[in-house]
Amino acid sequence: MLTYESHHFGENNTLSHYYNYNFNFPKHLHRSFELIYVKSGCLQVSVNNRTFEIKEDECILLLPYEIHSFVTKNSSESYICVFSPEYIKTFHNMVHEKFLNNPIFTLPNDFKTLIIDKIFKGNTNLLEMKGLLYLICSEVLNHTDIIENNKNDYELLHKTLNYIQENFTKDISLQSIAKKFGYSYTYLSKYLNNTLGISFVDFINENRINYSMYLLKNTEYTITDIAFACGYSSIRSFNRNFVKITNSTPKMYRKNIQPNK
Repeated sequence: MLTYESHHFGENNTLSHYYNYNFNFPKHLHRSFELIYVKSGCLQVSVNNRTFEIKEDECILLLPYEIHSFVTKNSSESYICVFSPEYIKTFHNMVHEKFLNNPIFTLPNDFKTLIIDKIFKGNTNLLEMKGLLYLICSEVLNHTDIIENNKNDYELLHKTLNYIQENFTKDISLQSIAKKFGYSYTYLSKYLNNTLGISFVDFINENRINYSMYLLKNTEYTITDIAFACGYSSIRSFNRNFVKITNSTPKMYRKNIQPNK
């Protein structure tokens, strides 16, 4: 399942930080940078069909709109910071619509402790934060090369994904989106397939089923009401796609997540 995290949009002064133990997370993407530091163990990170093993005391920097996921095979302890491209505009301009040949790097000992304490633990000093992030970017460039990636048009991707995120519960089609943004249906269909790795229809269904899982878990709505609330015109279509994506019926999914009474 591929998710577009619109809450990590990347506006000015947007930053989130997380501590994770034995972290696993499915495929997703967002407009922000993401910095991961593995304190112990090993974290497997998949980035745009490339897989990296991030070992103890190593970091990886993920660029905006890169599709990524996390898997812990044995154990891992890690810190994550998701931050706005506007924090590091110069570096963002350097890597825009490009990718890093090897995004793995290590932090020099002379400022590693400072970065871990400030970046991953809720620093509120914006100037200090930006300075440290630029230090990290400089270290990244000491470890790798920036590679041209002519296949990506991130402005189109951003517009399209935001529109889908806001309207997937409605009756939308790729034809209507292509017309709205002034692209041909054939071009947009091929572009989304190449960029996301799945078709428009599959992406819409994954968004709808993901939302339905939230509603099944957190509301008392009937399954029929949830199907219509997620954008399906028939309960049959909803059930078919739910089973295809989750390997469970909506009824069984709700039953399995309810605590025993």
